[in-house]
Amino acid sequence: MVSNKKTERSKSVADKTYQFSDYYKEDQLSQGMAMSHEQVSDTYMEGTIDDQQQKQEKLPRKK
Repeated sequence: MVSNKKTERSKSVADKTYQFSDYYKEDQLSQGMAMSHEQVSDTYMEGTIDDQQQKQEKLPRKK
């Protein structure tokens, strides 16, 4: 049987969502959330390889 402490800690970690203030907190969970948010944001803004190829195809070509 799982102890109540482990259950409570797991629930608090699972309930955590990103907050802007996470960038300024010192605890490991907040720093991890801030880092993950930044990585996801960077990846989203960069797009996929397909997006990059479509952008290149739309550029006018000079002859």
